[in-house]
Amino acid sequence: MKVLFGVFDWGIGHATRDMPLIAELLKANEVHIISTGRALKLLRDHFADRCIYYDIPSVYPPYTKTRFFKVKFTFTTPKMIRSLQYARDKSQRIISTKFDRVISDCRYDVYDKPDNSYLINHQLKFKTPFGAERIFEKWLASRMKRYKYIIVPDFEDNNLTGKLSHNLRYLGKDKIKYIGILSHVRKIDLSQDVEYFISLSGAEPQRTILQEKIIRQLNELEGKVVIAGGNPDSAANTSYDNAAFYSFLGAEQQENIMNRAKFIIARPGYTTVMELAELNKRKVLFLPTPGQSEQEYLADYYEKQKYFHHVSQYRLKLKEAVEECAEFTGFNPAWKTERSVEEFMRAITS
Repeated sequence: MKVLFGVFDWGIGHATRDMPLIAELLKANEVHIISTGRALKLLRDHFADRCIYYDIPSVYPPYTKTRFFKVKFTFTTPKMIRSLQYARDKSQRIISTKFDRVISDCRYDVYDKPDNSYLINHQLKFKTPFGAERIFEKWLASRMKRYKYIIVPDFEDNNLTGKLSHNLRYLGKDKIKYIGILSHVRKIDLSQDVEYFISLSGAEPQRTILQEKIIRQLNELEGKVVIAGGNPDSAANTSYDNAAFYSFLGAEQQENIMNRAKFIIARPGYTTVMELAELNKRKVLFLPTPGQSEQEYLADYYEKQKYFHHVSQYRLKLKEAVEECAEFTGFNPAWKTERSVEEFMRAITS
């Protein structure tokens, strides 16, 4: 088949979780990729000339240096809608060259006919202020009707997304395919010789703000610490008394360090959560991006389920927060990425 794969570009999480799916598609198909920024760079570096690439931005990102992300998100909605239309105009020119399958990971500008278009998404509802959740859920449902199936990287029962992709008001169950977790990292039997791995993924400027806060408190952690800056645009690596700082870790390096780490500190971005589930990690501290409703909801949900502990980066006392993680159990998935990829392929070929 000739396949077009659209990848969301707010950070690199969507790009990394799509890697196993794209790798599987490449075994017998021609794959074209639409993305931009760090996400596109990561995919180019990983797949090189095995794919054909198009640099098209998706929706305008309403990020802010303050904690008032929800407010800015709400009041920049008109600008986001205009940017979506611009992205659609660009993507449609590519789609008009004809594809057998059009797959979109959270890019609502990437779709063809309903019988050959598929949407990958774990957030079928938005957590929004001012009582606007139903409005946004209904709007999302109207967009999702353009796709044959909504492919959710989660489980129908004993799940990781909670209300974000379950108990929906405006989408029927026959429209949704729960395929299980997706992770580009695999569990490997390695010696756990890294005490702490700290991943600073996510969008700017909050990524840099957290980085500066973590570095000021590094002396509170004992043992070997590895920090991944999550910035593929930089090649600046450095070291501290007990820590090695890498501006960016490639896929194989990150897989190696995550397997070796006894304790992981990260944002509760959903891709990271799935990676931790894939590796059966229990000792985890989450630091949600201030004001980013999805991460805040997931962090609260995991806290209540006793999966993982979280604290606000504004109140972060690193040593104290790490000690509070002892009573949490982690998440035991019903199955892992290998089977999830099989479920994905069944969904797009049925």
